[in-house]
Amino acid sequence: MTSTSSTELSNPELLATVGQIAAIISESSYAVGMTGAGMSVESGIPPFRGADGLWTKHGTPQMDGYASFKKDPTGWWNRRTNRKIDAHINELRDALVKAEPHAGHHALAALEKQGSLQSLVTQNIDALDEKAGVENLVEIHGNRTKLRCIECGDRVSLGDFGPLFAPDPCNKCGGVVKFDTVMFGEPIPDDVMTAARAEIDKADCVLAIGTSATVRPASGLLWIAQSAGATIIEINPTETKLTPICEVSLRSTAGVALPLLLETLSP
Repeated sequence: MTSTSSTELSNPELLATVGQIAAIISESSYAVGMTGAGMSVESGIPPFRGADGLWTKHGTPQMDGYASFKKDPTGWWNRRTNRKIDAHINELRDALVKAEPHAGHHALAALEKQGSLQSLVTQNIDALDEKAGVENLVEIHGNRTKLRCIECGDRVSLGDFGPLFAPDPCNKCGGVVKFDTVMFGEPIPDDVMTAARAEIDKADCVLAIGTSATVRPASGLLWIAQSAGATIIEINPTETKLTPICEVSLRSTAGVALPLLLETLSP
């Protein structure tokens, strides 16, 4: 296993490690990316945990959000539209509205377009991968710009529009509609988890970017890939629970490392 830090290495050494990652991806037949909160942080979206985390500032919320929503969906929507919800949700919502894809997002889209990366599985809800142009995308925790029926799973894109009141029942089945983003206590939708597992099962290389590898069930996919023989590569500024099973660990941000990887892999 190779581990390197961009804060300690000279530029030639950093490029050498990026080259090592590029060689592994070039030799793979199906490379899949998996991104976590670190990608969003680089776009100005605060994480939940850590010194500057939303929960550190505002306190850890109740973990029964989905159960509360199901008890009174209209009341939940009314509280949300009137901003009578947890302070951390208000701060997160404001940050999401302002966020734009950074160089790392655009590099992932370009890597997919040139065929170096076959798909991306993300734990983020910010829709920035989609905005950057990633096409084969699985959003495990949903997409903040969509609504989803909790009965049939039908999704409707909102674009930049934010609902001002509780949405009408689902046009297809009459079920209750909520944001596509997965709430605390809500199971990952079956179609999404099936799609994510299908990508991991095809992968012989997984590039884990900006993820602490602690949130289940998404993080478990990385160990499934490793146990099936896939090579795991990590790009993260700090060591994580994933580090011991990685073939290469690059201590860098996505915004720095991914454009360099794209340049190295470009024809």
